[in-house]
Amino acid sequence: MLAGGVEHVLNNRHSAIRWEAPVLRVANGRPPRRTSLTGQGLTLVPSLFAPHPFLLDDSVGWHGLPILVYNIAPDTEPAAALWQSQEGESALPALLGRTRADVLEALRETRSTGQVADRVHISSPSASKHLTILRRAGFVSTERRQNLAVHSLTPLGEAILG
Repeated sequence: MLAGGVEHVLNNRHSAIRWEAPVLRVANGRPPRRTSLTGQGLTLVPSLFAPHPFLLDDSVGWHGLPILVYNIAPDTEPAAALWQSQEGESALPALLGRTRADVLEALRETRSTGQVADRVHISSPSASKHLTILRRAGFVSTERRQNLAVHSLTPLGEAILG
């Protein structure tokens, strides 16, 4: 930061991130995102979970300082150890719990609460509770469609699944 300023910090995080004051652009294979910072600040979040950089701001329902999540790639051998338990399984169920990880995985496609319950083989009330926790963590968004609650992954939920 001291040597190159904000331009150096932001423009050297990832090739998909471009800072042209006061606009931050993130091009990650999805519709390009841009936000005007105009002195409000930005939180930088390096992530092993994110497959590509993404921006959380008011255009995705985030309230607060914009957050720029960008992927980092440590050396291959140490990185592999982060994703595997000693038994060689994914670490996500250990982090979230098997059922909650399965609920998150089920939302790779938008589903109703009942569809999630059927997919994961749990009761609807149990699915609802897991979805509520995942929504409060910022991994899931929910909208009403007639008499159904329909759930989908947020950008953060997609990033944690990889």
